[in-house]
Amino acid sequence: MRERKASMVVRFALPLAFLLCAWSASAQVPTETPGLPGPPDGVAALLNRLEQLLQQNDRDNFPALLSTADITGVEAEQATDDLFSYDTTRAIVRERDRTPLEGSLEGDGYHVIVEILTETTARARVLTARFDLRRPRGGALDSWRIVAITRLTFVQGLYRLRLDSSTQFVAREFTIRAQDVQFTLHSGYVFQVMSGEGVTGLVLLGRGEMQFSPAPATEKGQLRIFSGSETLTALFGAAFVRLHPADYETRVDVSGLRRMPADPRQAKRARDVFALEGPKSFNIDLRDLSRETWYILPQIGDFLAEIRTNKFGTLTYSRSGGNAEDITLFDRARKRAISLYASPSMLAARGPTYNEDDLRSYDVIDYNIDTVVYPDRQFIEGKTHLTLRIQADAVATLTLRLAEPLAVTSVVSNEFGRLLFFRIRNDDSLIVNLPVSAQHGAVITLDITYSGRLASQELDRETVAVEPQDDDTGIDAFGRSEPNFLLSSRAAWYPQNVITDYARARIRVTVPEAYGCVVSGQLSPSDVSLRDAASASGGHAYVFNANQPVRYFAVVVSRLTRVSDVVIDARDRTIPVAATYRSPGLPGTDLHRYDRLSIAVDANPRQLGRGREIAPVAADIMRFYGTVMDDTPYESLTVTMLEHDVPGGHSPAYFSIINNAAPFSKLYWGNDPSAFAGVPEFFLAHELAHQWWGQAVGWKNYHEQWISEGFAQYFSALYAQRAHGDASFFAMLRQFRRWSLSESDQGPIDLGYRLGLIQGQGRIFRAVIYNKGASVLHMLRRFVGDEAFFNGLRRFYGEQKFRKAGTDDFQHAMETASGRSLDRFFDRWIHGADLPVLRYSSAIRPGEVVVEFNQDSRMIFDVPVTVTLQYADGHLQDVVVPVTDAHVSQRIPTSGNVRDVQINRDSAALARFSEN
Repeated sequence: MRERKASMVVRFALPLAFLLCAWSASAQVPTETPGLPGPPDGVAALLNRLEQLLQQNDRDNFPALLSTADITGVEAEQATDDLFSYDTTRAIVRERDRTPLEGSLEGDGYHVIVEILTETTARARVLTARFDLRRPRGGALDSWRIVAITRLTFVQGLYRLRLDSSTQFVAREFTIRAQDVQFTLHSGYVFQVMSGEGVTGLVLLGRGEMQFSPAPATEKGQLRIFSGSETLTALFGAAFVRLHPADYETRVDVSGLRRMPADPRQAKRARDVFALEGPKSFNIDLRDLSRETWYILPQIGDFLAEIRTNKFGTLTYSRSGGNAEDITLFDRARKRAISLYASPSMLAARGPTYNEDDLRSYDVIDYNIDTVVYPDRQFIEGKTHLTLRIQADAVATLTLRLAEPLAVTSVVSNEFGRLLFFRIRNDDSLIVNLPVSAQHGAVITLDITYSGRLASQELDRETVAVEPQDDDTGIDAFGRSEPNFLLSSRAAWYPQNVITDYARARIRVTVPEAYGCVVSGQLSPSDVSLRDAASASGGHAYVFNANQPVRYFAVVVSRLTRVSDVVIDARDRTIPVAATYRSPGLPGTDLHRYDRLSIAVDANPRQLGRGREIAPVAADIMRFYGTVMDDTPYESLTVTMLEHDVPGGHSPAYFSIINNAAPFSKLYWGNDPSAFAGVPEFFLAHELAHQWWGQAVGWKNYHEQWISEGFAQYFSALYAQRAHGDASFFAMLRQFRRWSLSESDQGPIDLGYRLGLIQGQGRIFRAVIYNKGASVLHMLRRFVGDEAFFNGLRRFYGEQKFRKAGTDDFQHAMETASGRSLDRFFDRWIHGADLPVLRYSSAIRPGEVVVEFNQDSRMIFDVPVTVTLQYADGHLQDVVVPVTDAHVSQRIPTSGNVRDVQINRDSAALARFSEN
């Protein structure tokens, strides 16, 4: 059973910071099964008798519960071995579900799903089984017998941990080591935490020191932001360590420990530490099966420590081999990952990058979501039908993501019938047990019913940073925003894959009178199910169909009015850019090509005027993007103009939300990386670009978020150039550069969401991911040339459409289009945080200008620099000089009298310049 236990640990491992949180499962018990006879209940009596026999270890009387006509002696012996243990100290049998038994008269036979917990002194196991029960027609209560037993799942390896408070060890320079970390107890006491397998934990008390030295340069930088040094040295007074008992002898040097009887005061301190820190990890709460806390063991090689530092509070270090990035230093109290990276052994096993899709055990093919939304109460009722295909070799449980506040009432499968399921406490996981392991390629359907209160999703980093001007709130009585209810990628409002998963869907949403909604999909107003749904709920029902694959689905409910509804050509053949940047014409990359695009605009009551104004702008933006990319991923788009306290936007597939400040708002947000005063439609242009970047092409792990935000930011700048001319474009480049130079030392672009997380500064994230990402794209364009850049961009989009992509995929497409290696370019600009310093000089000579650039030879950057020649007659000439070596000299022929030479006048190069 060790393999089973190991798979559970990996399957239940949570991403990023939350992988360390304690998890607890509670089986959902039907409170009533329609059609069942009332008490007295012979089935319950038989199960109670079974519980008594298990409790008493009475194997001899168990066969009396079996139907000898249906169960052979060999089968009875196997069932006895499965159910009974000679050292059982406690047993609990719980009925989970009951359905009629085929071939039996009504009330005389049932399929019964049961869970059986058996405990010993130090261990426990849980067996889930299906009992087929039957009685003779009209038989008495004690005439029920078991006619068949099918073992569904069997989980052992649950341990009751015990702090040995009778013995303490005196420590002098006692050291424990794990990957990149060392804990030294200079003086103090050590207590052991025991499991049925041996020592699985330690409590350290006294004068201790933690030294954490991450190897990757990026993590050194983050640690410097957190602590002021690339190596974290922290004094601690107490620590709690967990490891597998098999690792105890190899990882723990006990030679520095001296055994002695425990001091009562120190033993109490140790118990307090264990009681608080122990349940945070590797524990499972069996709820109605047992009130005790049961633990699972860490995997061999894994390690976890909770360190109570004097300066930084409690820090959590973890080495978890089940995660693509197996080293974590985490601050639980502030929910922030200080360090998160792959160890050398993990890098050797998985390579320099990874796709989160490779971690999935199944792929969702299709969703059918039916949701009733009560926005005033922030409450939903839902039923979702999923069709999924197994990707792993074999799967015994399915882990889905569903918001914890949503109570699940049933999980039913066409293939297996009603299924047993668990919820994970303090987490959004739903665990579904399968009666038999599903093999690779198997197609399974699930119908899941749920309901509960769910708060509207905040956009967080998708908004700008605001500053009140006249009062504390910035909002007066007339400026309060219209309420709106958003459920999107972080809300887990429907059962979904734990890793975002491209799928199609039909979504029906029912809302109260006076409300409307927008959903990821194309509205189908003629759907016959609308009338019944609206009649049943007393509201309005809408059906949306996502005919193309979508990474995640979203819904927003508010008081909405349709202000515009048009159909446009998806591409403008009159724009010269279409002819200049010809598509590579990759075969088989377009699932469907849309020549026409439906665009609608919905708005809150006080946003109707803005909605009418932006309708033609949205059409122009979409037509422009469709022309540049020679494709439109989705057949329709709805722009939703909402009021919100903080301006910003959000763009799921098929629709975009633009949050506008309410009238009379006194907030100011000009000092933000994403505030461009000269481009009023910037938010709109940025959000609409996400239909291509972020939606049609997703990112394969959090390191690749720039493929969404950096690309959208650059496309918004391209549109600003089209709509307002070069001056607006160069103004955006200047702002991109200013914020990039200011915040690049906070980490590289590939740090993703973690940028600014330690400081709690969303501006840093936007400055680097949005603005520096856009600047890098512009430098790449100038480095390889327009034709290669746009052809490479289209190639990348075509190859990765409705997939998740990474920087390596983008680099490959650009290298193919340009015919040159770009290793150094991407290594410096995406994976590094440094910026080059370029020293330059210029000399005006007859018939030419000579410019020279020098940079540090120890770290060469590829920097395309604009050299601007100003002639005596006032006209300007721009020449791009590719600075690709430590010393670059270039002669520029001139056509007249040159008055001045300017370097990086367009702010297109992310470098610091100094004139020799």
